[in-house]
Amino acid sequence: MMFAGKSKNKEPILSRVGSSVRLAVLGLLLEREYHGYDLKKSIDRRMGMWTDIRFGSIFYALAKLEKNGFICKVHTEKRNGKPRRYIYSITQSGQTEFQRLLRENLITFQPIHVPEDISIYFGERLESEMFKLLVSRHLELLKNRINELIDHRSRMEGYALERINVSYWLITHHIMHFEADLEWFQQILEEQTAGKLYPAARPLEQLKSSFPVSEIDNIK
Repeated sequence: MMFAGKSKNKEPILSRVGSSVRLAVLGLLLEREYHGYDLKKSIDRRMGMWTDIRFGSIFYALAKLEKNGFICKVHTEKRNGKPRRYIYSITQSGQTEFQRLLRENLITFQPIHVPEDISIYFGERLESEMFKLLVSRHLELLKNRINELIDHRSRMEGYALERINVSYWLITHHIMHFEADLEWFQQILEEQTAGKLYPAARPLEQLKSSFPVSEIDNIK
């Protein structure tokens, strides 16, 4: 763990998010033809517990994929008093693009940057009791989310039979992430309660004694 510095060769986060949405869209279109709203419903039902794909990003992906020739409109649904719906199908080049995105997504590592970490970094600017109250509330949110995922995993409703096992492990993946977060925030709360998280100015050698030995050399 480095206490300073910047990782190199990082792909922009928005680029990774966009490619993931295109991968999801192409993957579903491999199964059958869809219009945009139907795609959103299918994504929510099948991937909603472990993805956050917004409605607008689906239509943006459809436009980009169509522009590049990876999908095409096959017909239009006319509806009384409502906008037309375009039905999309994947093309041969779209199937090739799906394979490319699928492989790229599996081999590309995207570091996780947690927004709350910045608040923890500046946490000494809060009154200690307020800091502990807010972290405690965050812990409750984490516990609620973990319980929600565990409950969903125990029922596994709405999944196709051939997707139940992989969906189980994808949900488990997120449970494990949240459990790690829960443990970390509990430790942060304990450190703050003990008055050790933001110690007053102390000699560096004295501060180093509180860190794991493997991390001492990284402190400049």
